[in-house]
Amino acid sequence: MKQHLAILALLLAATTAAAPAAVKPTQIAVGGAGSVTMMPDVATVNVSVVTTADNAGDAVSRNNGTYDRVAAAVERLGIAKGDIALSYYNMEYTPRPNPMPSNPPPYARYGYTVTRSFAVKVKQLAKAGAVVDAATKAGATQINGVFFGLADDHAARAQATAKAVADARSKAEQLAAAAGLHVTGIASISLDAGYGGVRPLPMLKMAVAAAPTPTTFNPGDVTVSENVTIVFTASK
Repeated sequence: MKQHLAILALLLAATTAAAPAAVKPTQIAVGGAGSVTMMPDVATVNVSVVTTADNAGDAVSRNNGTYDRVAAAVERLGIAKGDIALSYYNMEYTPRPNPMPSNPPPYARYGYTVTRSFAVKVKQLAKAGAVVDAATKAGATQINGVFFGLADDHAARAQATAKAVADARSKAEQLAAAAGLHVTGIASISLDAGYGGVRPLPMLKMAVAAAPTPTTFNPGDVTVSENVTIVFTASK
């Protein structure tokens, strides 16, 4: 019996030694980029109201009053109250110099200064200019920019992602062919966080001044982009 077991062990060892070692597939890591352009369907008007007074209470009260007038003015254009969102609020105190300089810096503010910035979402693009004009007429201190984008970018992102994956595969197939290989599969794939996204179109940044004619905009297209990293497998 022992002799039979010894012979079986030798046969198994010989069979194992004769079996070819598994060939590990080659990996090709590439990045892909994709983008689509679309007409914007929403605008964001960024507005600031700045007020100054010798005491904090007056500065806050004046700011509240001006903000209420600006908000009411844009709401009369059909902007919903929920589409006016606070983005920044700050109070600071700057004492008056003693003695006061003969030529103080332009736009110098002494006392308590309250700054309130807010974004107005405009869902009807044709009204973006009217919102700017209404806000400035009602007392807004500054228009910090008008940006055009997409209310829902999911479809555009899906298209951009598909293009990014196709771009990555094309690069991998070129590399594989140059090395005498062909792509056989995907080992890993990831969407690169922090890259791509919607690139809004900034159209305006200005200090408030009396506008002789109504403000209008020609927004053009917005670009939606995505980037991926894919590790492909390849073999002969």
